[in-house]
Amino acid sequence: MARPLRILLFILAPALLAAKCGKKVEDEVTPPDRVINSPDVALQVASIDPNFGTAGTSFSAEVFGNGFENGSEVSIGGAPADARYRDHSTLVVTVPALSVGSYDVVVENADGTRATLRRGLTLVAGDTGNRCRALTVRFGLDSSVLDAGIRGQVETLATCLRGSTDFVRVEGHCDERGTTEYNVALGQRRADAVARYLLGLGVAPSRVQAVSYGEERPASAAAGDTGWAENRRAEIVPGGGR
Repeated sequence: MARPLRILLFILAPALLAAKCGKKVEDEVTPPDRVINSPDVALQVASIDPNFGTAGTSFSAEVFGNGFENGSEVSIGGAPADARYRDHSTLVVTVPALSVGSYDVVVENADGTRATLRRGLTLVAGDTGNRCRALTVRFGLDSSVLDAGIRGQVETLATCLRGSTDFVRVEGHCDERGTTEYNVALGQRRADAVARYLLGLGVAPSRVQAVSYGEERPASAAAGDTGWAENRRAEIVPGGGR
């Protein structure tokens, strides 16, 4: 009987050890069909683009965040803004004509949940006199360095901006070669390079916004070197509009 008893003890040993430790053997096995539900996405408003504009005029903008729903409502400074759902993180809105000031941007879902971007949009008085003109800065392949030939024009624009109330939006763009992620990053480097140059020329940081559109907004649809050269650019857009 000694040999069968040893075999029985060998078989029962794991269960006896688990019982001694105060748990069942099956507790150590996670059921393969167990599903862990992801948490609900909280409603958030992160930004509005553009975040400045001209008072007394209506213009289109995009609101970015999380948890948006089809049918989400948007108000700016308490005034309702027409909103179109693009996806859970983007709403396209029509900013109503409002007076000069900074305004909260509020998104409300159908269940009553609300999220607010405090003072997210700033509107300034329109300039009926000489408005600073837009300027396009071209770049070399894979470059975010301003060529010496364009710097004089940027300096002339900066002189105009220092004497106006204009905000300025610097938009970075690329040709379609390269990945989307790379082009967005390169477009941002180009916009930042121009913005830094404007700041160095005395334009107030609070009046300059730098954004990247990567390859999404080409200036030319032509293929080849000519079209690509047109699309490697940064556009300086004074006035806060699109």
